[in-house]
Amino acid sequence: MNRASQLLWTKTFEGSVLALAFSPDGRFLVTGGYDHVVRLWRVDGGERVAEIAENPAEVHAVAFSPDGKRIAFAGRPGSIHVWSVLQGRTVAVLIGHTDVVRGLAFSADAKQLASCGLDKTVRVWDVDTGVERLRFEHDDYAIAVTFSGDGRWLLSTSMDKSARLWDLASRRELHRFSGHEEKVESAAFSADGSLAMTAAADRSIRFWNPQSGQLVDVLKIPADVSAAAMEPKFRFVVQAGWDGRVQIFDTRSGELLERLDAHHGFVMSVALSPDGRTFASGGMDGALHVWRRPVVPAEVMLQGHTAWVEALAFIGDGDFVTGAEDGMLRWRTAPGEAPTHRAESTEPVVSIATSPDRQVLATGSLKGKVQLMEATTGRRLRELADVDGSVRGLTFSPDGRLLAAGGDHAVHLWSMPDGAPLGRLENPAGKVWAVAIDSTGTRLASGGSEKVVKLWDLTRRQVVRTLEVGERIRALAFTPADQLITAGMHQPIQVWAPEDGQLLTRMDEGSVGVLSLGLSPDGRFLASGGMDMRVKVWSLPDGDLLGSIHGQQGFLSAVAFSPGVDVLASVASDRTVRFVQFKSLAQPLPAGEQVNALLSRYGLQWDASRMTIQNR
Repeated sequence: MNRASQLLWTKTFEGSVLALAFSPDGRFLVTGGYDHVVRLWRVDGGERVAEIAENPAEVHAVAFSPDGKRIAFAGRPGSIHVWSVLQGRTVAVLIGHTDVVRGLAFSADAKQLASCGLDKTVRVWDVDTGVERLRFEHDDYAIAVTFSGDGRWLLSTSMDKSARLWDLASRRELHRFSGHEEKVESAAFSADGSLAMTAAADRSIRFWNPQSGQLVDVLKIPADVSAAAMEPKFRFVVQAGWDGRVQIFDTRSGELLERLDAHHGFVMSVALSPDGRTFASGGMDGALHVWRRPVVPAEVMLQGHTAWVEALAFIGDGDFVTGAEDGMLRWRTAPGEAPTHRAESTEPVVSIATSPDRQVLATGSLKGKVQLMEATTGRRLRELADVDGSVRGLTFSPDGRLLAAGGDHAVHLWSMPDGAPLGRLENPAGKVWAVAIDSTGTRLASGGSEKVVKLWDLTRRQVVRTLEVGERIRALAFTPADQLITAGMHQPIQVWAPEDGQLLTRMDEGSVGVLSLGLSPDGRFLASGGMDMRVKVWSLPDGDLLGSIHGQQGFLSAVAFSPGVDVLASVASDRTVRFVQFKSLAQPLPAGEQVNALLSRYGLQWDASRMTIQNR
């Protein structure tokens, strides 16, 4: 769910983008597609460097030589072109395949070129002479090829659900990697040659020992696999699917590191740059995207408190404060630098609120103290009148002119910035643990141990509606549209219309206990955290679960988005602070059935093996 990668640039074409490859120095990207044109792009900036329109039909495969001097490309009808980067012209055409070429790969010394295709053959060519040196066969269409780093082996994949390891010296099949239940789309060797990877349409990525041929591990992918690119040290994989998504998985834990809803149709190709950060995707929608992951990790686990961390608030995109019984810490997370923190105070802090202009911080303590301070410097401004009991709920009005704090049996109100008392909203039946004020500044919601939420008219200081929520309330939030979100113990997250008390949406059914809510400033996303030790992110207003983030080993007591919605932070009872890059992206409709239905309407069908649209 960590949406951390930056979209560097996008190009669009007529027809699908079928093949991608980065140059060995990562400075250039070569692409091929349905329009039969091969293009060379500068990765930084996206300028087109060269355009080659020599292939008679669609281009299904491209490859850069490891020395950066040649580009190979092929597709339909089966001829392979070798193009000199320095001379800017084709220097060889390799003839032999009798059908579409789907895979190309250079050996590490750039002297050999491997190819495979729909004629079921795998071939090895001498690049300088253009002579076919070796030929192997699969039982069905061959899809991808790759050399081992030392040039001893060639790995090929096929529609026959296998991958085969060929020994080039003895000219024989060394191992057959079987076990996939669908066609095998992609393959790779690790940088040290100790592992081989195969990715298949059966939603799995398998890791093999190329020496013994034994299966080492299986990574299950919760999505269809149409293409995959493996980081050289096999730490993560970039996976593409028929649903239009590009996802990055940690290969050791299987954890989803990032999900990009990148394309409006099938993702036909992905490629990863040698820098391990830059990657590209091409789709049936005619879009080419180039992305870059951040230098800093997509997520960082921070430690500094010696007690359960209970409160969190952002004062900028990279600056935030946290509170616990051991005091308040100020954190700075500048791009490209290691996160730092410093102690702001040693007095216990269990709730924090930031004024709308991010200039003032309000903190609440277990002993009823509310402190005001400058957000940027930490300078104390004033201490407000005592609150009865602990201050768990604390919020500013949207215009910053009012501060509300929940206590044992009342909500206390002050005017800002002078801190003058404005009175109390009496709540004799229970403790108040959460408060929220709507966008008009005239309505306040309070909840706590009573198992109800009360809606107050701040002008008249009266309860105007009571919502029966059935359990204790731990968190409240008003959306920009002034719908009220409630959450707590043993109940779902619920969205209400305050005007008539109608329940609009229920999320997280069966939750064991939500302790915190964080609403993005634009109102598009809701984060929740609680006793299940996960941060969940929901889209609003539909309430769809976008994903969850694991890792902290304690109850999640506070979650918050940065002002620019680039960062999502959470704090927990295990004394940790988690900092996750969160880049919100447009969510196109999934391709799948909609695309097939559209083709069917026009009497067409998609041939996945040949990657072409044909008459039904």
